[in-house]
Amino acid sequence: MARTAENYPVKRIELLKIAEQVFMTKGYNETNISDILEVAGISKGAFYHYFKSKEELLEASIDSLMDDAIDFLMPAVENSKLSAMDKFEKFMRDKTVFQSSKKEYAVLLGKLMQADVFQYKYVLKSSTRLVPLLARIIEQGINEGDFKVSYPLETAEIIIRTVNSIPNSNYYDEYISNSERQKKYVKALQEVIGGTLGIDPEKVII
Repeated sequence: MARTAENYPVKRIELLKIAEQVFMTKGYNETNISDILEVAGISKGAFYHYFKSKEELLEASIDSLMDDAIDFLMPAVENSKLSAMDKFEKFMRDKTVFQSSKKEYAVLLGKLMQADVFQYKYVLKSSTRLVPLLARIIEQGINEGDFKVSYPLETAEIIIRTVNSIPNSNYYDEYISNSERQKKYVKALQEVIGGTLGIDPEKVII
């Protein structure tokens, strides 16, 4: 029993990664628990030992993604040698790098974001985890005189929600596949975020 308890976190993560691959291959809505069981080589009883449902498994996947994002972004936030502007540029650049490393999974998220319930859960989790980090940078920028913002936390939430809403766009597939449309969208997003912070849009790394 002790050995099972000790291996529980490792086995749970293994099952989560397998499920993510199945989601990306078949699509979340098209995937049944039996599909995951077949690839994982486990029984239904074993599956329910780790997750109560497919929905809970997906939420765990989002949590895992957010954990990885926080670990990747935190160094920029906590670097005391950087100005707020430098932190902001690094935060946005690192966020882009992180998302690029998860591009295949991001395509899945883009499809899932079309569902209102999933979009709500994803945006809520993302806001809860990422907004406080960006708010810290904005507060520093206000103190240093670089950002023209009255409410840093609320501004951080608006920026994060704006960026996270991209996959929900009716033109998302075009932005992914058409480089010219992507350039225009990125430029528009830079202008929106730059205007919100009162900085040069060119300093907004997307």
